[in-house]
Amino acid sequence: MKRSTIYITVAFFAFLFSVITTAYYQAKSQPVSSFSCYWSERVASKAGYDIYNTRSSFGEDIDFYHEFTSVVTTQYLFQSNLDGEGLIEKGSKLNKEGQIVGERGVWVLPNGWARIFWTEGDEFWFVQADSLKLAQKVESQCFLR
Repeated sequence: MKRSTIYITVAFFAFLFSVITTAYYQAKSQPVSSFSCYWSERVASKAGYDIYNTRSSFGEDIDFYHEFTSVVTTQYLFQSNLDGEGLIEKGSKLNKEGQIVGERGVWVLPNGWARIFWTEGDEFWFVQADSLKLAQKVESQCFLR
């Protein structure tokens, strides 16, 4: 009797461990959680910028910033982001047709936070998220024109 109780207990914990491990690896293997390109918490300013804050379905933070006051401000913001910690990429911003429409940079902080920032004409944009994968998904689904 005591031996069968031990076997059942070991089997139960092995089953529980496999369920938790499977759920963890399935969540990690998913590209990223879902989100909407519509931000309900919008703070719009008549001063020449928009700020959006939202969360993915897994609770990951996604921030979006759009500045459209002047070419000088756009270039200043782009250059100041290039000086930021963790810059991993700098290049051209391309549209859906592969044409260059501006400049683009990417930085990732040691804690995993990522920011993709770019210019389009006299406008500056950034998408910031809990991970580079999520920021790239937001950029490609919501801002690739």
